[in-house]
Amino acid sequence: MGRLEGVARSRPVRVALIVSLATFGGWSFAPYVMGDVSTRAAVNAPVIRLTAVVEGTVPELPAVGSYFAAPARVAVVTPSEDTGEVAQFRAEAELATAALTLAQKQLAELSDEEVRMAQRSYIFSSASARRLNADMRATGAAARACDAEKSASQAALVRAEKLVATGFMSAAGLDRAKSAAALAASNCDAESARLASFQAMRDAAAKGVYLGDGYNDAPYAEQQRDRLMLQRQMLEKVVVDETAKRTEALRRWAEANARAHFAAPAGTLVWAQMASPGAAVRAGEPVLDLIDCRRRFVEVALPERRAEAIRAGGKARVRLIGADEWQPGRIARVAGAAAQRSDTLFAAKGSSLPDDREISVEVLLDTPAHGSPERRCDVGRLAEVRFG
Repeated sequence: MGRLEGVARSRPVRVALIVSLATFGGWSFAPYVMGDVSTRAAVNAPVIRLTAVVEGTVPELPAVGSYFAAPARVAVVTPSEDTGEVAQFRAEAELATAALTLAQKQLAELSDEEVRMAQRSYIFSSASARRLNADMRATGAAARACDAEKSASQAALVRAEKLVATGFMSAAGLDRAKSAAALAASNCDAESARLASFQAMRDAAAKGVYLGDGYNDAPYAEQQRDRLMLQRQMLEKVVVDETAKRTEALRRWAEANARAHFAAPAGTLVWAQMASPGAAVRAGEPVLDLIDCRRRFVEVALPERRAEAIRAGGKARVRLIGADEWQPGRIARVAGAAAQRSDTLFAAKGSSLPDDREISVEVLLDTPAHGSPERRCDVGRLAEVRFG
């Protein structure tokens, strides 16, 4: 025992102990002397604030602290079917559907009526053709009979002229023979004209034009078919317009329902519920806050004399207070004390706002966040940052 006490009190041992303590102290405080170190920093992350895009009620929201390791769809609001934007789009779609159904029903009725009118037109045109053919046959027969009568009257006139020349007939008889011949010729001309008229009427009827009183060149059935065609064109335009309106209303309705959900990217965490499930909300009211753990950063303040040495894109190391591991980081922004701060929402309050003659340095963390609900991506934890 005495020997150990003597060794401990010996001068070489005391010198070695002093040198060891000095070496350990120098090693511990060397980073603070050789480089820039700040202990006034906290882990922060931008907030993604989800608001209700339409009127409705708040659905069952994911619990605070839920971490999305993979992309996920988050229901933000259940749209109201009675009021608001969704109700308006649904009403427009239903109105357009009703108008479209009515127009289609009327088109079907017009098709039936067009069939009936086509049948009437066919019956009329067939009967007219048969009647004209019969009239032409009758007129042709009358014209042939007239030609025979004309020939007979001409022969009687020739005989009368011979008899008058021989004195067996008076001049009055010759005059009667001439009158009969002239009348027969006139009647034949009339029959020929009637036959030509019927021929012209038949040729026109073959092309769908019926010569009657000079005012109506088509039968009533054909005129009705023309009117039905105009109505059909108007109804077809209604069908096209209402179909477009319904398609647009359904598209906007679907978009409104789709916007009621948010596609949360991987690496986000539920930070706070701004509304209770089942509560009624209006468009624009906040419902849920998420934080983007992929964009965690720490913001530290350094003396302004270090502004030229600290460059954006440089490397840094960050250690959370209470942890042993140093995490790699990357300098994203360097700003002076007078620079205007961004209005972006952040999850943690700024704990290292620069004072006069200081610069603000934002360091992005390269390591992925811990996704456990207890850690909450370490947002808000104090940290130590080393540069250089």
